[in-house]
Amino acid sequence: MRFKILLLLVFLNFSCESKIEFLQYNSIDNVWHRDSIQSFVFELTSANKYNTYINLRINEEYQFSNIFLITTLKDSLSILSKDTLNFKIADKSGKFLGKKRVNIIENSLIHKENLKLEKNKKYSVSIEHAMRIINKVSGLENLDGVIDVGYKIEKIN
Repeated sequence: MRFKILLLLVFLNFSCESKIEFLQYNSIDNVWHRDSIQSFVFELTSANKYNTYINLRINEEYQFSNIFLITTLKDSLSILSKDTLNFKIADKSGKFLGKKRVNIIENSLIHKENLKLEKNKKYSVSIEHAMRIINKVSGLENLDGVIDVGYKIEKIN
């Protein structure tokens, strides 16, 4: 009987291995200024294919159903990609998507899929918001309701 329990514990330990290779958050403190670029620097220990995510924590003060983000992924030598991304974070009725915890809504937004990254190489990602009010040319200076911006990297098996 003890052998079966030990075997079960060993199996659970190996099957619960985390795929997360990197996870970091930057606190915004409820107002994200358009010049406040969120930066994340990472180095991976294995060459592999990865999915990367932008994690966004907002509260009820966020006034939009989407968010536009400009992301730049670099290695130590060059820019690997620069994208303007549009993510839907609320449905048509205005109900926020994502995981709700008390008064915080957390969204994990896909950034890159099947991204090949090398081991022992420094990478950096910068994220800035590019929100605008309809019929206004200039961007929104302060984006209310954003609490944290994070970046997550998961290994693909």
